[in-house]
Amino acid sequence: MLRACMEKKFWKGLLLIGIVMHILAAMLMPLGLDAHIHATYVTDGMDDGEPHLEWGELRPDSPDSSTPKEIPAEDKWFAWHAIIEIWFSIFAPSMAILHVLGLVGGLGCLAIIFLATRDLFGEEQALKLTALGSIYPPLIRAAGRFYQEGIILILVTIAIYCIIKAIRDSKTWNAWWVPPIFCAIVILSFKGMPLWYIFPTIIALWVASRIRMDQIKISIIAILVELIIINRNGISLSNPDIIPALLSAFIGCFIFVYGGMLLFSKSTGESNDESRIIENGSLMVLACLVGWIAALWVTEAVALESNFFDIIRSFRNNPRYLSLLLVPLWFGRMLKTDSEGLTIEGPGRKITIVTICLMLLVNASVLAATGERGTEVIGTHLNEEIEEGEDILFIANSPLSMHRIYSIKFPMDPNNDMDSMGYWRHNSTDWHAELLECDTLQDVNWIINYPTGHAIAPEGWVEVEFKGSEKVSENYHLYTWGGENERCA
Repeated sequence: MLRACMEKKFWKGLLLIGIVMHILAAMLMPLGLDAHIHATYVTDGMDDGEPHLEWGELRPDSPDSSTPKEIPAEDKWFAWHAIIEIWFSIFAPSMAILHVLGLVGGLGCLAIIFLATRDLFGEEQALKLTALGSIYPPLIRAAGRFYQEGIILILVTIAIYCIIKAIRDSKTWNAWWVPPIFCAIVILSFKGMPLWYIFPTIIALWVASRIRMDQIKISIIAILVELIIINRNGISLSNPDIIPALLSAFIGCFIFVYGGMLLFSKSTGESNDESRIIENGSLMVLACLVGWIAALWVTEAVALESNFFDIIRSFRNNPRYLSLLLVPLWFGRMLKTDSEGLTIEGPGRKITIVTICLMLLVNASVLAATGERGTEVIGTHLNEEIEEGEDILFIANSPLSMHRIYSIKFPMDPNNDMDSMGYWRHNSTDWHAELLECDTLQDVNWIINYPTGHAIAPEGWVEVEFKGSEKVSENYHLYTWGGENERCA
């Protein structure tokens, strides 16, 4: 009795720590690059009724420069954009408001996990699962950077809960099957995928429910998904990065899924129809996600004409997409007959405790070093300094340079009503000459520098000490035209 009481206090304490970490993440971490992109789409749509990115494509045809042009959203992310737009309509568009929405999504996710687990497996297991979810690094990162994982996991938890209820219903077809279909459609919209993907998804899950998923089948499905996506993206199937990408994705899968999820749940008890369906379906999704992540890395390497391992370094957090399996994989094990569920008692107790401590240390280190805020800080400074019609030039070598320039735009112009353009140039280009020619860059009055090495601004430009510069990478520099005459008179 005393041991059970002590264990309950342990899980409650862990949950409290996790909730505090979610709050700190929302307060300390910068918004993710994707968050800025979607916020820009939404505010542009709120301004003129048609959501666009006005500064050009995220992956321009040229590997070293951008050309401003309107890129329509085309309703790809209609559900995700609708949530942001509703939030912006209630409050004013700002980075702080997005952080609040990220926190609401993160804590809402924990609440849904607790309620669904309590109904299926009791309050004790609900407390344990919610506590572990609260310290799971991808969910904390999602709350802090306003990524989609927390809100998607809400939908996944609702879907998997309804599927279990549907399986337990004696009828072949019942109303419990409707919410999972709706949740799947919303998730597809969140990721900008065609809604007809719902049909192959249903077929794949139906097949998975009737076969036994093992390591060989998972590997075969992953490579098939990778090859299909790569071929669809117009990339040669002889690309040398295909196998390294798949192996890297499986390594990410081991870290994010086994190290972050399954290590805490013992695979005890005998399988039954419920557990087999949920577990096999979850493993089918896992295999597809591994192949998708691998294909994404290869596609980015080709599109950005970058070294594959540089892409891995820049997109190292992509395996976080596997976080949507957090609840389904645990439920699959807990549904087994006489399953012990989640526990820190018995064999392997020390490993479990050490892993929990490692997760807490990872979260603490991420919160202590919250990432580069250079573009956000500079954008906020420009919000108070830039004049109507003044353009900016962003000098950077990063494969995510166009993403970064939009993370300047949103804090600089949160309502998207300024008539200013943004241009990106690789540091190796002759951007000095372009400025002197006063052709394309004739209205540029601000230069933001984030190269691998410090680039000197041309004569007549003055470096500006922007507010908060002491908190960002020393690679960031801001220049404004300081000549006595107009630059392009």
